[in-house]
Amino acid sequence: MVDRNPPAPPVSRLHSSDAYDSSDGATPYDTLLGAIDGVIGEWRTLVEGEPWARIPRARLVDSLPEILPKLVRLARAGSVQVDADLSETIAKAHGYFRRQDGVPLVAVAEEWSHVKRACWTVLQRHGVEQARATAAISRLDALIDDAIGFSLRGYYAPELDSLRGRGLERRGNAPERRTGTGDRREG
Repeated sequence: MVDRNPPAPPVSRLHSSDAYDSSDGATPYDTLLGAIDGVIGEWRTLVEGEPWARIPRARLVDSLPEILPKLVRLARAGSVQVDADLSETIAKAHGYFRRQDGVPLVAVAEEWSHVKRACWTVLQRHGVEQARATAAISRLDALIDDAIGFSLRGYYAPELDSLRGRGLERRGNAPERRTGTGDRREG
């Protein structure tokens, strides 16, 4: 019997030494890249019980085989954000079509949680030490959060496109307002 709700992978602070699997010198990211079909298969097993997963298999998996290795490579490189090319792929080739297939909005985020759990399961199956697997999943977690956002952007693309030119779109080079330690109410 397959456990449809395996425990969530633990999250910890990243340490540069955690990126390597000492058993053979390979990183957990190398393990994931070498077992990408296994990760996708594990993900498919996790989502099989979801009511929205009744869409045809090719559309269920859609662009995941293209997206997932890129996410893993970005994590291996230490990125904390999805790059522009991958963000477009996630929005246009994934999020947009999830809506077209009638996948509920909440399921879009849930499926990315299943991606993380599938990565964790594959790392454990390949004997990657827990601390190193945890560090890799922590790094992937930030990228998966980004992927959720870009999936939602694709999901709502028609509405967002209708707002363009009305002053409601995000400004390209505007500084991030959430940075800084000061209280904005002061001053």
